[in-house]
Amino acid sequence: MKNIIKITFSFIAAIVAFACTDKDGIADVGFSLGVYEDRAIEMNAAGGKDIVFVETNESWVATTNVPWITISPANGVGSMSCEVIVDSALENTDREAQIRFKPNASAEKSVKVKQYGFEKMILPKDTVITIEYSANKDERFFETEITSNVDFKVEYDYASGEESVSVIPWLECKKKQIAKGETARPNTVKLRFDWRMNTAPEERKAKIKFVPVNDADKLDKEAFLSIVQKPAVKIEDNRAGDSIALLVINELLNCWSGVWDASENLQYWQGVKLWEKTDTALPCPEAVGRVRSVAYAYLNTQESLPPQVKHLKYLESFSVATNVNEDILRIDLGPEICELQYLKNLHIFSYGLSSLPEEFKNLKKLEVLDLSSNNFTEIPEILTPENFPNLKSLSLNNSRITQSAKDLSKITKGDSIGLYLKSSVDGKDNPLRKLLLWEKLEELDISNCYIEGSLPDFKVGEDGVKAYAQTDVDAWGKDTIQYLADNEMPRILPNCTSLKLNLNFFTGDLPDWLRYHPYLLEWIPEILIYNQYEKGKDSSGKAVGFGNATTTFDYYYEAFPKMRAKYELKDEIYNE
Repeated sequence: MKNIIKITFSFIAAIVAFACTDKDGIADVGFSLGVYEDRAIEMNAAGGKDIVFVETNESWVATTNVPWITISPANGVGSMSCEVIVDSALENTDREAQIRFKPNASAEKSVKVKQYGFEKMILPKDTVITIEYSANKDERFFETEITSNVDFKVEYDYASGEESVSVIPWLECKKKQIAKGETARPNTVKLRFDWRMNTAPEERKAKIKFVPVNDADKLDKEAFLSIVQKPAVKIEDNRAGDSIALLVINELLNCWSGVWDASENLQYWQGVKLWEKTDTALPCPEAVGRVRSVAYAYLNTQESLPPQVKHLKYLESFSVATNVNEDILRIDLGPEICELQYLKNLHIFSYGLSSLPEEFKNLKKLEVLDLSSNNFTEIPEILTPENFPNLKSLSLNNSRITQSAKDLSKITKGDSIGLYLKSSVDGKDNPLRKLLLWEKLEELDISNCYIEGSLPDFKVGEDGVKAYAQTDVDAWGKDTIQYLADNEMPRILPNCTSLKLNLNFFTGDLPDWLRYHPYLLEWIPEILIYNQYEKGKDSSGKAVGFGNATTTFDYYYEAFPKMRAKYELKDEIYNE
């Protein structure tokens, strides 16, 4: 009986075994997804790859309805490894999807794929950047990289912990706001920050903050970059300080001349003059041995005068000339030079200046001001006798940005050609008229500009204009200029021994105040007054030149007989 039962059991087991074997004798393993039978595929925001091992002896197909998942291979026969590739996320939020595996005979199975979104981030590459106190302008910047997936803006904090401000005077980023891009994937941008020189002998600090534009984009921690700027060389109020200031100015102007040996005594430096004890104009005993005058030439800068000029405390004369590409520069003069209370002579020639600061009027002792060959487009309003009561010489000569404009009628409105004005416009407030009423001026040079119209005329009793009086006649020497007093001629520029108006675009007649001016023949009028721009035309297309300019001065000698003996011989020599 036991044997019958045993045989029967073996027979049943054989039948079961036979039933689990295909026609080729291979065991049927069903359909399995290995470890992913009961858990999901998880990916971070950057995406990546994973493997699903398909165990079966059937044919199968894998599909998904989202574009950010790729399956390879997506179909097959029998067991094999199936690679699942998940793309980088596009959003800050999480996302899920299903991969469906369909065998031809067994039941369908699926694997869940979960991908976490990017965290909202602003990540500066640097945390601290140290910069020099000074450098050439084209080297005064730094760049830093910021990785972010939110829109952010640039704000600043001073190191003292003040609230955020929109600007810091010595730091500037052209990009005030940066967009994150089309997706939430972190995007790396490069930001450039321009910086200014540190003129103080103390280190200065600032904090650049990168702040989300949208309040909803909260960050786990503050994103910032600390900036440390080195202190400037300390310039003391003594002779040694003067030498340091001279050297720093020379370096910042990139001068090609005046290279000094710092080990050599200051009194031997070329172009530098010191105050001596015997100087009659010595401002005070403390000035002895300090710099009295300095001249710089042949330079290459795109900025105002270096701020270290203010340390030349007892400077009487300052000259700087011939800047590279000055015709394309538009430089605003800084206020530092305006701190020099003893400055009498200032020459800024061919530098690229286009404006003067409000502080410029602090130079009350100024006697000579030469701003020739710069890029002013108008006569600076600050140049008045009230602001400069001691000024004797003023030059705005060759204030031309464009040198070749001969026909002003072809100039389009808004074109920057240089110092341009119509002498007949604005009546009493015309800048040229105001210059001609500057009584103390002994030299005035506004030649080679773009001034058009007729020369202003004046009437006695208007705008404070006085007639020549007998006291003026006596001061000249008896009756030499008696004609002026007898005819009550307007007293215009009575002390001016040098007037240059040539190479402009003047038209009309010369006014009598000029034709009978006591110093007319000193001015060499045929060259420096009458001679206007060759073949030039004003804005109406009219040829330039004065209608009543004469080649002889008989009318003048008739009015001033005693002038003939003084000037006639000069005329003969000149004509020869």
